[in-house]
Amino acid sequence: MNSQTTYFRYSLLASFILFIGWAPLSWIASLFVPGVWNKGVGIYSIFFVLLLNLAVTTALVFYSRVSVNSRGIKCTIFWGKLHFVEWSTIRGARFYSGFWTSGLKFILISTTKLSKDLWLPLFLNDMSHFEQLVSKYAGTKNPLVKRLHERNTPTYRLKEAEAQIKFALQAGIVYGTLTLILVLLSLAGYDFTGLIDASALALIDVCLRFGLSFGIYKKSRIAAVLMLVYFVFNQAWIVIVLKRFPAILSWLFLILFLKGVQGTFTYHKLSKS
Repeated sequence: MNSQTTYFRYSLLASFILFIGWAPLSWIASLFVPGVWNKGVGIYSIFFVLLLNLAVTTALVFYSRVSVNSRGIKCTIFWGKLHFVEWSTIRGARFYSGFWTSGLKFILISTTKLSKDLWLPLFLNDMSHFEQLVSKYAGTKNPLVKRLHERNTPTYRLKEAEAQIKFALQAGIVYGTLTLILVLLSLAGYDFTGLIDASALALIDVCLRFGLSFGIYKKSRIAAVLMLVYFVFNQAWIVIVLKRFPAILSWLFLILFLKGVQGTFTYHKLSKS
């Protein structure tokens, strides 16, 4: 007789990242709604984007639930389709994290039942309970169980923190480089009214971004926090003062800088222990 199925949703932090990440698509969708953008960035357009973000995020969080029972596990493939596979069909498991996933970790599960890997998110709301159930049902020799146990080791957690710092560093370099390009184009005569100007303040801005990126490279918690705060204030200024919606790439920067703060604090905590 099979045991009762247990469901796991995304954690609160992952749900927030998903909420932020969906903003560019919500903004694009809002362009097709009559009247939303007639007066530029205003309370109605912002409210529409936030409401659509909330609705889509809630739907995805509930749809993408991971479930386990004594027979097997159910989660999605890359394209979001849910599949159920038995424990005995699992033949391999490997970690995955990329720049485009904003540093979020997954385990890619290969099975004899499917030609494509299952994407198991490692940011569920109760990972410890999830690991206990998987170990109980699948057995300690199962490849998935071995990977789940591996992620609890200090060595793995330290590597994970270093990866988060690396992604934040890459975002900081791109952030500073884009600003430098705008400054150079402005010096060449191109007009970027409101966004950038060919002045000493613009050059100081570029130096500040590269300086904070170097601090992140040195794993400085202060630099990571300052970069996040500086970026948030910069984007808020664009929305409030310039009445413009932030660029799509800005949302990815925000997520990576958040992960950078998390990575630097985790790194120093593990280094001390």
